[in-house]
Amino acid sequence: MRPVRFVLFFAAILASVSISSFALQITQIEFDLHLAPGASDTYTFQVINNESDSQDVTVYMGDWTRTENGENDFLTLDSARWLFAREFKQGDELDVKYRVTPPNDGITVSGTYASGSPSSQGQVAGEPKLLSAGTTAPIESTAGPVAITRTIVSTEADGTVTVNLHVHALQDFGGLRIDETFSSHVDIEPVDNAEGEFTTVARSCGDWITASPQTFTVAPGGTQPVSFRVVVPNSDVSGMYWAMIFVQGSPRPQQRQGATVLAIERFGVKVYETIPGSEELSGEVKSVRKVESDPLTFKVTFANTGNVQLRPTGTINVINQHGDAVRTLAIDEFPLLPGKERVLSVADDSESPLPAGIYRALVTIDYGGDNLAGGTRDFRLR
Repeated sequence: MRPVRFVLFFAAILASVSISSFALQITQIEFDLHLAPGASDTYTFQVINNESDSQDVTVYMGDWTRTENGENDFLTLDSARWLFAREFKQGDELDVKYRVTPPNDGITVSGTYASGSPSSQGQVAGEPKLLSAGTTAPIESTAGPVAITRTIVSTEADGTVTVNLHVHALQDFGGLRIDETFSSHVDIEPVDNAEGEFTTVARSCGDWITASPQTFTVAPGGTQPVSFRVVVPNSDVSGMYWAMIFVQGSPRPQQRQGATVLAIERFGVKVYETIPGSEELSGEVKSVRKVESDPLTFKVTFANTGNVQLRPTGTINVINQHGDAVRTLAIDEFPLLPGKERVLSVADDSESPLPAGIYRALVTIDYGGDNLAGGTRDFRLR
C-alpha cells in the first residue's frame, strides 16, 4: 500500500477569484482609493465559504511589490529583505549594511533568516532597539548552517542609525534569505548589499489600515464581511501608497502526484491609496537591447520615475537604412509601481525574417504624461 505523505504549501490567489474549485471566494480583490491627507474611511469585502465544512480564516496586513518581470512579490509588513542566490562555504563571512532614521518614539527590529540547502531557519542575534552604537557584541549562535548578528555601527545627530548584519557560514550551504522586520514603517536605505538582492516597499500604507475581524469561522456556504479602515496621515504624504490585506483559509487535503498535501489558500486584496492633486506622472526608457535575431527580440527597460502607478503602452519601430519603418512591434499595456523598473521582452512574430542589414529600433512609450518616453538601439542582422 502506498504511504500517504503530507506536505504543507500555500496557494496564493491574486487574480480572479470566481473559480469554483477554490474553497474561499473574495468579492473584491482591489481597492483604488483617493483620500486626502488626514482623511479616513471604511471599506468592506465579503469572504464566501464554498466548502461543505467550516473554514477558519485569518486576516492580516502585508507588503507587496512587483519584480522587474511584473510578478507579484510578497513581504512581511514593514520589512526589508536580502536574497543571496549563491553557495556559501564554511567560514565564509560577509557584511550587509543599511541605514534607517527611526521616529521620535523609537523603533525596534527583529530579524530572521532561511537557508535553502540544507533547509534551515533561525533568528538574527543582536539588540532589537535601534538606538546608539553598542559596545557589547551580540553572541553568535552556533546552531544551524549560518550565524547572523546585528550591530549598530553609528548614530548621526538627526538620529539616523547605520546597522550591520554580519553573516558567518558555520557549514557549507546554498541560498540565503534575510528579513529585518520593524515595529512600524521606516525608510530603509541600503548601504552595502554584499551582492545580495535587496527588496523593501518604501511607499507602504500598511500601517494606515486596520482590518476587522482578524480571525473568524465561516460556516459551509456562509459569508463573512471584512471591513478595513484607512486613516491617512495629516502631512508629508504625496503620490500613491499601497499594501495588501491577506485572507488565509484553513488547511485542506488535496491529492497531488500521489501525495496528500495540505493546501492553504491565501488571497491578496490590494489596496492603493493616492493623495488627490499630488500625482506626478514621469517615466524613462533606461535601455534598449537586441537579444535575439530569429525571432527578432528586444529587451526594453522602462522606469517609473513618478510617484503614482503607470499603465504604459508603446511600440518598437524597426527602421532600415533608407528611413523606412519595416516592422512595428506592439508593447502591450503593463502596470508599473512608482520607483520600479520593468524589463519588457518584445518579439517580432512575423513569418518572414528581415533581410541582412543595419537597422535602428525606435522605442516609444506612452505612460499617460505630457510627453512620450523614447529610446533607440542600432543593430545589424547578418
